[in-house]
Amino acid sequence: MELGHGQQFLGEAINGPFMMRVREVSEMQSPANESGVTLIETLIAVLIAAVGLFSVGGLIFQGTVTNKNQGTEVTRAAIYAQDKMEKLLSLNFSNCTQAASAQPSSCNTTNVTAAGWTEGLLAGGAIGPSVQATCPGSGASVGYIDFLDGNGIQLPGSTAATSCSAVTPSTISYVRMWQIMDVASTGGPILKQISVAVYSQSAVNTSSGKPVVILTSLLSNPN
Repeated sequence: MELGHGQQFLGEAINGPFMMRVREVSEMQSPANESGVTLIETLIAVLIAAVGLFSVGGLIFQGTVTNKNQGTEVTRAAIYAQDKMEKLLSLNFSNCTQAASAQPSSCNTTNVTAAGWTEGLLAGGAIGPSVQATCPGSGASVGYIDFLDGNGIQLPGSTAATSCSAVTPSTISYVRMWQIMDVASTGGPILKQISVAVYSQSAVNTSSGKPVVILTSLLSNPN
């Protein structure tokens, strides 16, 4: 009986630690507190990232638009306005202030040779309040307007147009309008005030209006 009891006790002594080790391993393999990311949390993170990306994209787009409109387009408009101003200031004062019918063709800087388009330095024209986007058949801008393509070349090209129909609206990138006013005499030489406005038709996303550059100068009778 004692031997049997001893065998039973020894069996418990051997089986006891073994069962404890099995229990410890089982507990280590099955943590009580599992952590992870659910599908909903992932979707929320993706949504937040997308909103941030679209916001940055909007800023980049706005920066590109501003750079084109206020940088490239305004710079070009200023160059083309200065070019037209210099051309008008270089006209022969005596010849180009005569009646339109008596003026030589050199007084016409519009590149349109139709009737009424040779106005030279006679008072007239307009620079606003809005752009004359197409070649006018009548009105204040006749003889005081010209059109440029995207490269700054005067339309319709190297050969002057005999009518406005030769100036295709789809090719117009810049519109130059000018106005000439007689300045009231103060006892000095005869003065002309010349204003040139250049409107950019190539601007993008122009919800606040297309860029325009206006230059003004005075021309006196050198004689």
